Amino acid sequence: MDSKTQLLKQFDLLDRWFKTALDNLSDKETNQRIDPKMNHIKYIAGHLFHTNYVFARFAGVKAEPKWSDLFAGQGKTKALDNYPYPDINEIIDEWEKLFPQVRAGLSNLSEEILNKQVPSPIAQSGIFDSTIRDLWTFLNYHQAYHIGQIGLLRKGLGKETMKYQ
Repeated sequence: MDSKTQLLKQFDLLDRWFKTALDNLSDKETNQRIDPKMNHIKYIAGHLFHTNYVFARFAGVKAEPKWSDLFAGQGKTKALDNYPYPDINEIIDEWEKLFPQVRAGLSNLSEEILNKQVPSPIAQSGIFDSTIRDLWTFLNYHQAYHIGQIGLLRKGLGKETMKYQ
């Protein structure tokens, strides 16, 4: 199996995990912190959604980012208490609108584009270089990491374990 096929399979799996991580959670629960030093589920879900705009950019998908002021990258925003975030179902609905477009764009990326060099802070890690392929790899891991955080927060709220199917 080639690397693009593997990355697409991971991307598809992350779509399922995102939705199952949020399954059976109320809007109120997703806005509740289990510790003041931790983000709440809604913030993490919004951050995950916002990361899809990074995928969209390199996949050639024209999409106007929503909620950048709330869910932008590291150090640019933070979870706020008693703040009127969008409803968790609105975040999920927007994810479901954007995901198929981004997925189609990713599936159409050529090897030439995947090997294209892009400025990226992930190259500083020494693990990845600065290609689109490695940025995609990193972002898949980023998404999985944050979905895992939601899985732990579910347990902290007394919810059943997230389903990995």
